[in-house]
Amino acid sequence: MFNMTRELAGILGIDLERLSLEWISSAEGTRFAEVAGEFTEKIQSLGPSKLKQAA
Repeated sequence: MFNMTRELAGILGIDLERLSLEWISSAEGTRFAEVAGEFTEKIQSLGPSKLKQAA
């Protein structure tokens, strides 16, 4: 399913670096915080999306 989502995102012109999938248990709060922090930093480093906002 994730591969299909990545393919669709590519067709729509979405940078594939802006997609991520991590399997994290509800018992892994610390791991969730780490992954969320790392992904936030990655997105911020990429800067604004080149897609135009839909009207």
